[in-house]
Amino acid sequence: MLRPILFAFFLVSSASALFAQGGIDNNNVTVITNFQARLLEANRVRVNPTTPPADTTRQRQTYNTVDRPLNIDYPAPVIRPKGVTREKEAPAKDGYLSIGAGLPGAFYGDLSYDLNGVDNAELGVYARHHSFNNDKKVENQKSSDTEFGVEGTYLFDQGFAVSAGAGYDTRSRYFYGYNFPDTEVDSSGTPSFTEDQVRQRYNIFSLHGEIFNGTRTAADIDYKAGLAVYLMDGNPAVRENGIDLTVQGTKWISDEQPLDFKLRADFTNYKDTSSQTLNNIYFSPSYTTSIAGRYRLKVGVNLTSSDDDFSFFPDVSLSAPIIEGLLSAFLGAEGSLQKNNLRSLADYNPWIKPRLIIRNSEYTRLYGGVDGTISGIAYRAEASYKIVDNLALFLLDRSLEIPQFNVLYDNADIITLQGSVTATLLQDILLKGTIAQRFYSLETEEKAWHLPSFSVNVGAAYNLKNQSATVGADLYFENGLPYRDSEGMARNLNPLADLSLHGRYDISDNISAWVRVNNLLNNRRERFAQYPTIGTNLLVGVAAKF
Repeated sequence: MLRPILFAFFLVSSASALFAQGGIDNNNVTVITNFQARLLEANRVRVNPTTPPADTTRQRQTYNTVDRPLNIDYPAPVIRPKGVTREKEAPAKDGYLSIGAGLPGAFYGDLSYDLNGVDNAELGVYARHHSFNNDKKVENQKSSDTEFGVEGTYLFDQGFAVSAGAGYDTRSRYFYGYNFPDTEVDSSGTPSFTEDQVRQRYNIFSLHGEIFNGTRTAADIDYKAGLAVYLMDGNPAVRENGIDLTVQGTKWISDEQPLDFKLRADFTNYKDTSSQTLNNIYFSPSYTTSIAGRYRLKVGVNLTSSDDDFSFFPDVSLSAPIIEGLLSAFLGAEGSLQKNNLRSLADYNPWIKPRLIIRNSEYTRLYGGVDGTISGIAYRAEASYKIVDNLALFLLDRSLEIPQFNVLYDNADIITLQGSVTATLLQDILLKGTIAQRFYSLETEEKAWHLPSFSVNVGAAYNLKNQSATVGADLYFENGLPYRDSEGMARNLNPLADLSLHGRYDISDNISAWVRVNNLLNNRRERFAQYPTIGTNLLVGVAAKF
């Protein structure tokens, strides 16, 4: 194999030498024979690779490193907040005074003043008065309310706080129902009475004090203990005293897991020609927790005792989001005792007989509904079923020369459908409204005397920033309440449609003028039989901050 290669190399070398010497004459080359290179036969050797044996020995290597800290000296950066220009807020005012007058024979006053000169302390005084007199049109159709008092709170360096207050409230109402008899009067005409003969005046002195933690405690326990006392006397001679003791606390297991308890003792003594007592004790433990970070569950009970009569009521609720931030659902069950004493009954119906029977209403309520916010509109819709023992009802006693209301009690089942909406429109218009429908089923009485079944309350306020003014309107509607006429027949009074307008204009930063027109539709319906409202009335006044 090597020889042919060498021979070919020789020929190429010779040709190169001839060209180097000047070329071949006539450029002719005579080929004597053709060279053919051939390879000799060879045997193929196949090589099969094999994997080398694995190294099963274990080797451990040790690395010794020396710590060499690097000290880098550099100047600390200077970080400065970006300055933001803010308008300086006007100093808060300590005093407020609003005074007004109107028709018919109306006067209004509201005064409050806060003393803020003492560290860790708040102290304020207040006084209010509102009266009207429509005696020129309806004899003795007038009223007068006056109250004043003082409230204060002091936070001690040890972390607890004490608050206390005292107040005096006097209310005068006049029994003018004799002017609107249910039957035709005889030839002698409508009777007439002096102011002293028909005046019902209640004087109430109240006092309260509480001690509670003003700051967060190391054990995450919130506590509060309080005492409230009131002394009430009326004309003709009746008297009622009340003492309310409360101790309550909350242990925060976590921010979403409070363990609560409340112990309350409420004592009432009522005296006219005889003496009555109504003493209630409540114990209400509960535990609230979050489930899966979405559901909120409260489990508790309300144990009550009244004159050795023990009762057990649930205190359970569950809320859960359906559409996050838009729609949530809730349901629950609750119950308790509610006192019907002279103070609470006279607040609802000022023309009751001062001599009455005080009694507890015992109720259990099951409820459920939805709430949420959509496009800035907050809403709530709820349905409930309530079982009440000793529901207070009111029937007019026409046997008296001056008509007054008796209080009677009946057991009832009440179904309530209600909803509320609050919305801010165009950033300057606030709209709110509530609606409620109640269905009564009574055990003995034919109707729920003088209790409302349907009510609507709508209010709107518009803030005119450029004119420093606010205007608003309120509309209240209520069905005609059921009552018994002079023949004992069940009837309904006329419904209420009350439209009121109000406005305020800021004369300066500290002085404003205000006006309010009530019952613009001049609805004279009777909220209680033979006691109609006063119709359209007006108040105009000024207010000042100082």
